[in-house]
Amino acid sequence: MTSDALVAEGASFAPAGPGDLAYQRRLHQSQWWTAERLLEHQRDALERLTAHAWRTVPFHRARLEAAGVEPGRLFDLTRWRRLPILTRRDIQCAGDLLDSTAVPAAHGRIITTTTSGSTGTPITVRGTVFDAIIGKAITLRHFLWHPYDFSAKFAAIRRVKGRIYEYPHGRRQRRWGDTGTFPFATGESVVLAISASIAQQAEWLARQDPDYLMTYPSNLRFLAEHCRAHGIALPHVEHVTSFGEVIAPETREACRLAWDVRVIDVYSAQEVGLIALQCPATEHYHVQSEAIMVEVVDERGEPCGPGQIGRVVLTPLHNYATPLLRYEIGDYAEVGDACPCGRGLPVLRRILGRERNALLVTATGERYWPAFGSRKMAQLAPILQHQFVQKSYEQIEARLVTARPLTRSEEGWLRSYVQAALPRGFELTLAYCDEIPRNASGKFENFVCEVSA
Repeated sequence: MTSDALVAEGASFAPAGPGDLAYQRRLHQSQWWTAERLLEHQRDALERLTAHAWRTVPFHRARLEAAGVEPGRLFDLTRWRRLPILTRRDIQCAGDLLDSTAVPAAHGRIITTTTSGSTGTPITVRGTVFDAIIGKAITLRHFLWHPYDFSAKFAAIRRVKGRIYEYPHGRRQRRWGDTGTFPFATGESVVLAISASIAQQAEWLARQDPDYLMTYPSNLRFLAEHCRAHGIALPHVEHVTSFGEVIAPETREACRLAWDVRVIDVYSAQEVGLIALQCPATEHYHVQSEAIMVEVVDERGEPCGPGQIGRVVLTPLHNYATPLLRYEIGDYAEVGDACPCGRGLPVLRRILGRERNALLVTATGERYWPAFGSRKMAQLAPILQHQFVQKSYEQIEARLVTARPLTRSEEGWLRSYVQAALPRGFELTLAYCDEIPRNASGKFENFVCEVSA
């Protein structure tokens, strides 16, 4: 697969393959482009992507025609904004009508991603090897932007499958990741499953003594507070990377007080990849405009300006397998001014609404990350949306939106599956509803804890 072939198939600014350091040098140059040049790059990419979607994606064609975004017509952002916003429920209902019938051969094999359902509405999206390669390059950009010593030890606490990742040992690996992301030698890494309690995570980290730590923000806050309360030091940790949720100022402060380290946050989502990276000089975020179009719009659908908060609407520029055109991810963000660091990449000052309500708490005070496996639940029963609510130290309520009434067998399978993921002593009740409302931040919460710890 060559860069020229990929460009011919509709991808611009393309890497030649996994670990293409020449592409990383191009990314180093493009971060300093002016806002106008970046926008022109995005217009060109959107023009190619929408022409492909118009020709090969049945779901998109009528929507594009109605908005006046058609092949051969000069691409115009005003018409682009007439295109209806794509919701998670749209994706669920459209099914394979959102998939391209003619994915460019040069983009490589199809990779299917099913979201974990952190919003309670899991979806399935197809991507390609080419799309994944660009994601790996943006991931490496994060590591190059910030002061990492690649020979050091990297620890991660995250959602992973397999007993090999479980407490007390976790999994030890010779590298930080694959050579497509890190095309050079690195130190070792260790990974622990998020199912471990906070106390177990803290003990494991002290034993591993890493130089870097990566985990989810809500988990990170409780972990830092636990370590501070119990005098657990991580003397060699230089900084912490957080991802997957919004990070609150209190979490950054908790890490500073517990370990005297700063937190570097990454804004991403499974179905679209990396969206924005924390600036090396500040705590705000730079949109990764070479790979994704990010719009922040008000309630009328108009673009927000600096200082305004609006809905986040995304268009990955290189996914030709399941083009997501103007996809509303469910987050809100505040638009920022041009960054004093000099990068032309657009600024998001804050991202709102991705933090979980709390961790699950037991009567003995232990805290757990509530990971119930939305993908598996959708296989067990026709569940469109779900939310788990901890009502007490003994009771979890599962609120379900379903495509049809569940059978007794389906209810039984669901109960068995969810209870297997809970600590001992919890009972599960099922509650059916027509819809699950958003929280005050405008986000669907997969888990809500109503117990005062």
